[in-house]
Amino acid sequence: MFGVCAACAVAGVRADSIDTSAPLAQYRLDPGRSGVTFDVANIWHSNLTMRFSRIGAQLEGFQGFAVGRVMVTIDATSLESNTPFVARFVEGGDMLDVAHFPAIRFVSTRFVRTGTLTGLLTGDLTIRTTTCPVTLAVAFDEDPRDPPGARRTLVFFADGRFSRAAFGLSKWSRAVGDEVHLRIHAEFVQERADP
Repeated sequence: MFGVCAACAVAGVRADSIDTSAPLAQYRLDPGRSGVTFDVANIWHSNLTMRFSRIGAQLEGFQGFAVGRVMVTIDATSLESNTPFVARFVEGGDMLDVAHFPAIRFVSTRFVRTGTLTGLLTGDLTIRTTTCPVTLAVAFDEDPRDPPGARRTLVFFADGRFSRAAFGLSKWSRAVGDEVHLRIHAEFVQERADP
């Protein structure tokens, strides 16, 4: 389990620094095939799922599966929930306060490779005015169904957990769990190089 505001130590794997001097990757996000979900336990349902349908994402210094910087911006006003009335409360001033803080951001700072296409990505997660480090298990995948000559599809998966109290989101602590399960699914299409 990956915790927020805690260092991640992994034995037997190498930490790769983020190359911030590398050029922008030749990928663009496919927003219609990307999204972020937050899951949290509560006393009424086994799981409360909240999905943010609008996100922005960038991969910088990303060549093949070499390490680069990952930046994800979540439009907090695009929140949907499997329990519709809950979304209004989560968006309100006691929780996310989307009227004043319409964006949630994650910017990676460190990558630890655990396999050819997998790793642990640590970065700064900002919700409202609070920023804490969080570590995500990530995997990259290229779509093998892409026909020859077509633009390559790159899929980025990230999975982790954080404490909502660490971000000052402690409202309804008796009814709603503290641990939030964060999942990011972002699909990118490789841009053609200029002739």
